[in-house]
Amino acid sequence: MALDGTYTGLKASVADFLNRADLTSAIPDFITLAEAQMNRRLLADGPIRQMMASAAITISAEFVNVPSDFLAVRAIYPGTTTSVPPLTFAEPEKIVELKVNQPSQDGDPSVFSIVGGQYQFWPYNGDTYTGTQIYWQAIPPLASNSTNWLLTAHPDAYLYGALMQSAPYLKDDQRIQIWGSAFAQILADIVSQDKVSRHAPSIAIPPNYYINDGNR
Repeated sequence: MALDGTYTGLKASVADFLNRADLTSAIPDFITLAEAQMNRRLLADGPIRQMMASAAITISAEFVNVPSDFLAVRAIYPGTTTSVPPLTFAEPEKIVELKVNQPSQDGDPSVFSIVGGQYQFWPYNGDTYTGTQIYWQAIPPLASNSTNWLLTAHPDAYLYGALMQSAPYLKDDQRIQIWGSAFAQILADIVSQDKVSRHAPSIAIPPNYYINDGNR
């Protein structure tokens, strides 16, 4: 077994678990399919904190492309500091209504939406704004990275996810349920662990325990 936190090691472990040496070209596809499912599940059931990213955004048009690893948005601040209130999210239809009922584009952007692969801002007066976007990003794909945070912290998620994806390819219906159940449980555990890690435990001071403040 070579489950050492690297993409190369993961591929070797999948081949070892399957006891197949003839799947060199297929195993990367199993891993990519597992990543796609993990992106969907960890976002829908979490999302977990490791998927949150902060990046600069330049608003220089009504429509601006979302990041290439974008999954969902959390907040957009149109200024360089978070003392500036975040923009309000609205459905695209709402911006259409605003443009019809309030055609003037005067003022700073106050509302944004997502249309396809772009943010839409309203109003947009032609000025350029440099701000910050906080968004949920996709898991860095192993096809272009030797490792990532998920493989390092949860190698079992990748392993069982890839094994589950291999079962239809190998027409191995009996193992789909076994690997699928393990994979689902691992993802649930990751989400549960993340929820616990977001809250610092309260520390109760036991009876007869005194803090040394220099006066005792």
